[in-house]
Amino acid sequence: MAINKEVLKRLKALYIEDDDTIRKELSALLSNFFGKIYIAKDGKDGLEQYLKNSDDIDVIISDINMPYLTGIEMVKKIREINKKVPVIFTTAYSDNQFLADAIKLKVYEYIIKPIDIRNLLVVLNELATILYQEELINKQTLELEKFKDVIDTNNIVIKTDENMNIVYVNELFCKTTEFLKEELIGKELSFLRHNDTDIKIYKDIYESVEVNKQWKGRIKNITKEGGYYVSDTYIITTTNDNNQVTGSICVQNDITDELNKKREIQKALIKDKGDIFIKSKAGSAEQTVTINNLRYDIEELKTTVKKLKAERDKSLYKIDNLNKENKKLRSELGYQKSIEQKNKLDNAFTLKASKENVDLKIQVKKLNAKIEDTVEFYEKKCKQLEVNAQMEIEDLEQELHDIKTKLGKIDNAEMMTQKIEYWKEKAKSESKRAEKMEKEIMKSSDKSLMDKIFSLTK
Repeated sequence: MAINKEVLKRLKALYIEDDDTIRKELSALLSNFFGKIYIAKDGKDGLEQYLKNSDDIDVIISDINMPYLTGIEMVKKIREINKKVPVIFTTAYSDNQFLADAIKLKVYEYIIKPIDIRNLLVVLNELATILYQEELINKQTLELEKFKDVIDTNNIVIKTDENMNIVYVNELFCKTTEFLKEELIGKELSFLRHNDTDIKIYKDIYESVEVNKQWKGRIKNITKEGGYYVSDTYIITTTNDNNQVTGSICVQNDITDELNKKREIQKALIKDKGDIFIKSKAGSAEQTVTINNLRYDIEELKTTVKKLKAERDKSLYKIDNLNKENKKLRSELGYQKSIEQKNKLDNAFTLKASKENVDLKIQVKKLNAKIEDTVEFYEKKCKQLEVNAQMEIEDLEQELHDIKTKLGKIDNAEMMTQKIEYWKEKAKSESKRAEKMEKEIMKSSDKSLMDKIFSLTK
């Protein structure tokens, strides 16, 4: 058998030998293999060394025939303190009485002197391997206990026998359901089924446990007062050494509060969707009113422009008639009249025409000013309506953004965005129509036409 030095180095030994030469040689050899070695010269010294360092000693290697206390006497006293520490006896005697006493003291090994070092190392290597495995098992058991405690603290735990009768429930289960342990022990697991839970689920659980298979799913169970709790449930089987099913362990994570919160969020989401719909309808109605008002204002503007055009055309027609009349009078007078009479007539008609032209010029200026004031008024009004529509669109966009940030994705957010885009485009379209109307008004009162009107009065 190969010697594993790393495993041997884990051992800390107490070596007792009354022969100075043997003790010195063997302790020097063993110190090369052990992590630490305590040395004693007789049974009494060995007992004292053990009492002082018991927590640091993994194995005892001792002679049997020693002064003050024999090896047997020393181990008897040590066994009163520790019944498990391994002991290896080395002795020159093969007395059956020693052997019988050693067996009673549960000695690990009995080695006859002179000691075969190779055999001793093999025995110690085997012992070190066993102790190391036990240490690993103890660590794993401790970790499993910690894991069990974590599960037991944070999850509902139910244990059943092979017939799915409850044999254990933890404190969290009792706290959640208000059942006492005594009220459930011996009850079948399906006793906890809520009426909303399909009986087929428990049938599936029983069948899975029967064939040594795990089961995972969501179950709604009852509480003592007729309430319920919903849990994500994980069920595994327990088995004996022959891999026969001896029962099951049911671990449940109570998600009732989580589901209730989700329902509240869904309700709030539905409510907010309704509010958005109502606001969008209200916004649509306001937009419709604004657009209708804008259309009405544009129609009034068209009527006003039409009236102004009619008044302008009437003035132009009057000016043209006056010019024709002036020419007609000039032709009728002829050149027979005297220069004085001609001048008098010319002055009279000129004064008359000039006066009427001045009056018309003043009237045209007033009409022009009225046109400009009207254009400016409706231009400002159109711009204000456009700004108000844009602000309403931005408010709706901000409100939609806030709701999406607060509650997550809203199913019909895309539809609402499209509505907002629609009204945005609608407002832009109406704004362009207003601008187009302004241009028509400006065309109706362009500078060249005004210059032409005023040039006729000169």
